[in-house]
Amino acid sequence: MKIAVTGGAGSWDRGIGPVVIAALVAKGYEVTNLDRAVPGGIERSGFIRVDLTDYGQTFAALYGHDAVIQLAANGEPDWDHVSGAARFHTNSMIAYNVFQAACFLGMKKVVWASSETVLGFPFDKVQPKILPTSDDDPPIPTSSYGISKANTEDLARHMNRRYGVAFLGLRFSNIFYDTPGHVTSYERIPGFWADPKSRMFDLWGYVDSRDTADACVQALESDVTGAEAMTIAAADTIMRQPNAELVAAAFPGCALRPGTSEHETLISIDKARKLIGYDPQWSWRRVLGRNG
Repeated sequence: MKIAVTGGAGSWDRGIGPVVIAALVAKGYEVTNLDRAVPGGIERSGFIRVDLTDYGQTFAALYGHDAVIQLAANGEPDWDHVSGAARFHTNSMIAYNVFQAACFLGMKKVVWASSETVLGFPFDKVQPKILPTSDDDPPIPTSSYGISKANTEDLARHMNRRYGVAFLGLRFSNIFYDTPGHVTSYERIPGFWADPKSRMFDLWGYVDSRDTADACVQALESDVTGAEAMTIAAADTIMRQPNAELVAAAFPGCALRPGTSEHETLISIDKARKLIGYDPQWSWRRVLGRNG
């Protein structure tokens, strides 16, 4: 089975593309990396240089593949309204081009990177009323990036209804890497613990890059036939403090759902567990060798 991965270029400590490609190759898939940037490091796949905002280039690059994992996007913050407009345009065009080409090429499945930002990130601006979040909650994006992802979830539903192609959107939490010196390296985590509000902006959520790769493979191999979006996060929060203490400090008046455990993630991964068998294996406790 031949799989295209868009946005697969980069180094092992920047972007999940190389990690996803490695996971696919380890499972025996033939993989082609589609990107505008030339990949660095060890080659693990074929490579086609392509501008995914151009439909003709996108269609030609995807030709001959059985499925696509769409990771390409501009994920930078909104520095101003001008950069935000450009980001929305880029992300929307890439998503449409990849989705439309996949449908017309007869692919049966598209796995793509959505984001926790559709749930309300940053949550210091959108006060939750009850936690953990649910993937059934209405999207409330607050940035051009989040809005582009929420719109792409709608696009996936329209494409699924029209063409019958399965679309699995993975709402990735903040991705951490077991790579010293990386901006989101595990070694930085103990520095968050002194202030319960330090990571309230994403509800103290995170996910290991290796678990994101596993989720992509699990979504690809699942029997989902519709258009679904699901959160991909670690099973726990990034903090040592129990959830009741975190929520009381950051979101007074916010309730915890009955049965929520002491350190359970507050961005629910229940839907991903149910639909694709997602089972995160990595935690800061495992990587740092600490129990809390």
